[in-house]
Amino acid sequence: DNGILVKIGQNQDHPMEEKHHIEWIQVITDDASYRQFLHPGDKPKATFPIKETKITAREYCNIHGLWKN
Repeated sequence: DNGILVKIGQNQDHPMEEKHHIEWIQVITDDASYRQFLHPGDKPKATFPIKETKITAREYCNIHGLWKN
């Protein structure tokens, strides 16, 4: 109801420590792009207030770089 929830990590959350963390999560639709910045200590997830069903989600890890789903 609140939009699209993007969580990083399959069986467990991605680390969110000072030395290893997700810097941002982005959702791209046909018409727009939305990005939420994260900080060490945050949960590796973001909710985007959109209703589109065709999206691309990607995230940036400070160690492993850009990942896309």
